[in-house]
Amino acid sequence: MNSQELRDALRQERIRDDAYDLDGGHLPETYPLSEANGKWFVYYSERGLEGGKKEFASETEACEYLLNKLNKDPTAPV
Repeated sequence: MNSQELRDALRQERIRDDAYDLDGGHLPETYPLSEANGKWFVYYSERGLEGGKKEFASETEACEYLLNKLNKDPTAPV
């Protein structure tokens, strides 16, 4: 799974667009997906801080983790 496939899956699962950021930013109260130096990261962004940051070796692993994380978050659905 890549980030575009993840975006499609999140929309199909009816997850709010403002619950995540697939461009690696620091939007408030979102779960960003980011890449740096060949590693992928998922974290919770709040007030510029990166809480619960997880590192992954591949985009697929990071995307699958984020999809599962958002599906379990009761505040994420539309």
